[in-house]
Amino acid sequence: MIYEKDIDLSIFEPYKINCRSCSGLCCVALYFSKSDGFPKDKKAGIACKNLQPDYQCKVYPQLSEQGLKGCMAYDCFGAGQYVTRYIKDLPNWRTIPQKEAEQIFNSFLAVMRVYQTLWYLSQCFILQLPQSEKKQAGLLIDEGNKLIDIPLERLAVLDVQPFCGKSNNYLRHICTIFQSYFPDSGKVSSKNYIGKNMKQKNLKGKDFSMSLLIAANLAQSNLYGANFLGADTRDTNICNTDLSQCLFLTQIQINSAKGNNKTILPPYLHRPKTWDLT
Repeated sequence: MIYEKDIDLSIFEPYKINCRSCSGLCCVALYFSKSDGFPKDKKAGIACKNLQPDYQCKVYPQLSEQGLKGCMAYDCFGAGQYVTRYIKDLPNWRTIPQKEAEQIFNSFLAVMRVYQTLWYLSQCFILQLPQSEKKQAGLLIDEGNKLIDIPLERLAVLDVQPFCGKSNNYLRHICTIFQSYFPDSGKVSSKNYIGKNMKQKNLKGKDFSMSLLIAANLAQSNLYGANFLGADTRDTNICNTDLSQCLFLTQIQINSAKGNNKTILPPYLHRPKTWDLT
């Protein structure tokens, strides 16, 4: 087994999105491209046309019908609600002064990078790893949380690269450990699997980290111990596939992929509602 027998899923709670506790930050702070499945091309700092005064999305119930795959897949790892709690008077994004808005947006982007890193580090606690490795993950998590526990004006100019770089080195080390468990999985010869048909293949222990899996077919493949750290899974076919023992899968990767009611997910991820239609 890749994961510990008894898993404490509460470690992932801080990194789960809660749009009701957010002020629509992702719908304003980020650049949108219609070709990526968003409503229209939009510059960063401009509110999406569908963002309502209560910070909810006007077309959220119809995202699937309107083909807004970018909106459906997006996940801020909880950064939205983290930054919103700093804001005493929730802003009107269409009238707020640019300087004030940029401070909030820059803070959101900084926290999102740290929270994504903390999510990956938290997964190390539920993997079957030596306690020494879990201790190191815990130290990095504590460091990351302390890093962003500062006033908003300091968050806006925070350099998160040193922390993220150090954490990424540790995560690569963890990937190497698990790769050693699967000596027959072969070395990575390519990171480009766009459109590749791997249906029903034995991909046990496969290293897909940082790979392009756009529109690839992984249906019914053996993915035990496969590593998806940072992989692009847009429109990847994972129907009828057991992903329960894969490494470093995120909710945004699952949201981006094509699954069905027979796709088996790790316990820390949830099934997208759109899969119920397949």
